[in-house]
Amino acid sequence: MAATYPIQVNNTTAEALDVYTTMSPAQTDPPSTNPADYVPTYTLLGSVAANDNASFSTSEALARVVVTRHSDQFPLKVAVSNVLISGSNLIDLGSADVSIATSGWSFYQSFASQPYSPVSLNFAALVEQTPVTALNAAAQTFFQDNGAPGLTFGLYSAIGYWATNQLYAYPGSYYCYEPPSGSSMGFILPSTTVGTLTIANGQASYTPVSGGNNLSLDFLASSLASAGATAKGGLLTTAIIRDLAWEGKPDTITWGFVGTLDGQQFIAQSYANPQVPWYAVAYDMVYGAFFTVQLAMTLDAAINLLGSVANGLQWLGQNVSKLASRIQSSLNSTGDTAGPGSGVGDSADPVNVDVDIDVDIDVDVDVDIDIDIDVDVDVDIDIDIDVDFIAVVDVDVDVDIDVDIDVVTDTETDIDIDVDTDIDTDVDVQPGAVMKVLNSIGNWVMTKALPTLIEGAVIYVAFQSVSKILEAWKNQDEKDIANLQPRQSTGLGLLVNYMLQDSTPVATRWQTFSEYVQDVYANSQDSDHVQTLQVTLSSLLQTGNTQADNEAAAWRWSDQDQANVVNSMKADSGNNTYLAFQVLGNTTYQGKPLPVKVGATVAMNYLATQSA
Repeated sequence: MAATYPIQVNNTTAEALDVYTTMSPAQTDPPSTNPADYVPTYTLLGSVAANDNASFSTSEALARVVVTRHSDQFPLKVAVSNVLISGSNLIDLGSADVSIATSGWSFYQSFASQPYSPVSLNFAALVEQTPVTALNAAAQTFFQDNGAPGLTFGLYSAIGYWATNQLYAYPGSYYCYEPPSGSSMGFILPSTTVGTLTIANGQASYTPVSGGNNLSLDFLASSLASAGATAKGGLLTTAIIRDLAWEGKPDTITWGFVGTLDGQQFIAQSYANPQVPWYAVAYDMVYGAFFTVQLAMTLDAAINLLGSVANGLQWLGQNVSKLASRIQSSLNSTGDTAGPGSGVGDSADPVNVDVDIDVDIDVDVDVDIDIDIDVDVDVDIDIDIDVDFIAVVDVDVDVDIDVDIDVVTDTETDIDIDVDTDIDTDVDVQPGAVMKVLNSIGNWVMTKALPTLIEGAVIYVAFQSVSKILEAWKNQDEKDIANLQPRQSTGLGLLVNYMLQDSTPVATRWQTFSEYVQDVYANSQDSDHVQTLQVTLSSLLQTGNTQADNEAAAWRWSDQDQANVVNSMKADSGNNTYLAFQVLGNTTYQGKPLPVKVGATVAMNYLATQSA
């Protein structure tokens, strides 16, 4: 007869509880590098009534116990019952534990919906970079310092499992639409609902407006889908935790669903009539959060599973990158269905992928020298010469000689210089610089900018393909580029795409860019803001765009003219740098605004003076 081990749960709350043990599949030798092999299996031991206690038994000498709220299965406490540690099988759960779990859920929602906030970025770095043997302690300290005291890495992982596998987080009715794909006319917001998604009591169903049958839906690993669904048949969606800041409802957090219905792009949202095409980029913009959550759950399970195996944690530390890579592959595959709007448009065409960006600028210097001297000098004629510049000089000349001199010298000099201008701004790209740019833009887009960047956008640059541009920095920032996933460059793609929208006035585009600059100085954790802006502008200059490139090639002005604009911008620096970009946007030359790539070149020269 197999041995059993007792577990007792003392409940001092007014809520009924359920008690589970969680176990991952048995480890292999060597251990698996497949994240799916670390997904825990929840086994219900029983329930505990409010203000009561109950005893259970398990066959596991080392049991990981998750205690949940019976009403919605929300995890309130994670504990380890170890037969070798006296008293570890006694689990007390009170109001303090409920408060800890509640703050943990708040932290999780904030992280999942705003993955570019400074706290979220720091947590993601902690999960990805901390040695596995130190991860539990490091995470608990981090939570203590960031609004979730008492939260453990294990409980955070359990909350993540609940949020991605249970349908209790955001119950209600969701309005469903089939938005048309992006086209040369830009995004067209759908106005007619095709059905209703209903989530209640941990269950979900889809009801079409007309025709067809209701669909029962299953929720697993953030995927809400009908039985047997594929990208071409059935309902296949991914749930995204969204902060509705894009719609002017900051701090309202709920689900949004993106995917396909019988092969047609499909979305579901918590309010009627989409205000912005959030669905086009939502998955890509929170890709990093999906990755961190999945990695955290995998590492938590692997640490518990391998911690009792000889050299298990050492093996895990050596193979984290393999687990992470397979998680990335899975998430990228999911994104092909969840984020179909992000692939529209032509691929970016970077020019000259060297760190010193080479951009061909034709500089024509036209010098017309016309000397046309007609001198009629007659005897006794008064010649008055008025020079009205600074002073007035009146000269009366009486000449007694009658001379008629006609001297005409017409010299036209047209100097057409085709200059291969090396925009060498001495951008010293240090490791981490690329991700700082992506994170800075990501935070700005997530909290403020998407409606502006995407409104009426005609897609010149595919959001994902801007990652090709970042290859220009690969020799300087190998680590970032090696780990970069195309979806992580979506924010930069949005900004570059917007700056190339010729239908938007140049001054308006630079005004928007100035808002990004202001956000960088206000919220970026890195002090080298100038480098962040240099890499951003260089990415714009590298992006091939026929109209912008032709406008730059046709532009004619002197070095001094350019220097004058740079000097006019230099009055603003530091936290006021954003004002310099407004000056740039309002600058005209011979009555014309500067083409966007000419303006970007001027801005690079201005930034070079700031970092000098």
